[in-house]
Amino acid sequence: MKALVFNGPRDIRFETYPDPTLKTENSVIINVERCSICGSDLHMYHGENLGKTSYSDGVQPFCVGHEFTGEIVEVGKQVHRFEVGDKVLASGGAPCGECSHCLSGHAQLCDGWTAFGLSTGLNGGQAEYVNVPMADLTLQPIPEGISAEQSILLTDAMCTAYFGLTRTGLLPGETVAVVGLGPIGLIGVELAFILGASEVFAIDPVANRRSHAAGLGATALDPAQVLPIIMDKTKGAGVPRVFEASGAKTAVELAIKIAGRGSTASFIGLPQPDVQLPMLKVLFKDITIRAGVASVIDQWPHLIPLLQHGRLKAEGLFSHTMDLSQGAEAYRLFDAREDNVVKIMMNV
Repeated sequence: MKALVFNGPRDIRFETYPDPTLKTENSVIINVERCSICGSDLHMYHGENLGKTSYSDGVQPFCVGHEFTGEIVEVGKQVHRFEVGDKVLASGGAPCGECSHCLSGHAQLCDGWTAFGLSTGLNGGQAEYVNVPMADLTLQPIPEGISAEQSILLTDAMCTAYFGLTRTGLLPGETVAVVGLGPIGLIGVELAFILGASEVFAIDPVANRRSHAAGLGATALDPAQVLPIIMDKTKGAGVPRVFEASGAKTAVELAIKIAGRGSTASFIGLPQPDVQLPMLKVLFKDITIRAGVASVIDQWPHLIPLLQHGRLKAEGLFSHTMDLSQGAEAYRLFDAREDNVVKIMMNV
């Protein structure tokens, strides 16, 4: 098959890779139809760290990508919910499905949880075909009335946005700040209004992303100007709910600066090892810190009805559509933030 293969930092190649096979009887093989690049993929692309793995050198080539949808073409004997021909979307990773965390609805805490597209242990879906283990738990039939773009967003970005935003404890009538306006942050802005926020401060250094947030009704601010504006608007109190959706050092630091006393700050951006919380400020402001990786499958029941009834739209996030064969250029463009790129859809 053809796939996008990681061969080292900034070296993503469209090349031939061995076809996947059913590794377990609870697996399926998917003929991928669409896929996209996540902001977290750029850590790998830069040769940085993801978890315990450094991608700077010595990594065996593997298929990248954890956001994909497609059609099932082969089914293992222990798969009960799906059959050949089903159109499905995949969670960004696969849990074991058997531990206490999985059985209690907290699959993100599973010790055996593995993300797609970070190693040969679970090759990714930016490829013509992909093996999906624990298919009954990892996959979701593409729901009625859901667009192709929304289906891709349900594989990770939309679920991470809902997870991160709700962990701020946002109540109707409250103010929330969203720091970082990539796709996750922009969906977070829309969700904040759906959940009853009276005002949303949307913060990012990129002008077109601020413009998108403003179109959703947010007060869009440049990080260089944000602190005096927020303190003026809140009469010096700061923001009671903060959703940090970047992981960049400057974003993490800013989230704590604008957070008010007794506030809650939720962090979902993937930081590098040099990113640390300013604990003295956290302590003296009495800030509640929430952080974690979203369990995608546990967010689907909340989000799918909102999409089907038109409450949540998540429109205009895919600024570019390209073919999988253009994957190397797609990564370069996404990394460089050229041409007002927000998110890239790739057709397989």
